[in-house]
Amino acid sequence: MNRLATQSKPSTHRMPPIAALLNLADENQRRLHDLIKRMHTGRWPLFRLLAMRQIDGVLYEAVQWRGEPPAYYALVTWRNDGQGMTWEPVASADKARSLLRSMKPLKQPVRPDGRTRPARQP
Repeated sequence: MNRLATQSKPSTHRMPPIAALLNLADENQRRLHDLIKRMHTGRWPLFRLLAMRQIDGVLYEAVQWRGEPPAYYALVTWRNDGQGMTWEPVASADKARSLLRSMKPLKQPVRPDGRTRPARQP
């Protein structure tokens, strides 16, 4: 009887922790999801994810731009409407991660439409 050349091993790959929550029923959030997916997957992905955080409804991501050497790192801010992004170049992957970790929430939270709302009173 034919046998596989190698024994199959149980997968040790685990899903990463959830970095952001998007409401895919909302058109803008779905567009943002599709844009992020397009930038990170496929035959030639543009970004390699280093870390991601959602602060006050805004997604921030530390990335490595894929492509020609030398390595290029940035902190990306994704627009809530899914129409694009902005980025801030940084010197290294460690610098991008530490910059992302150091970000603090705003005192006035941002609504999904981009306007600020008053902070909750205790």
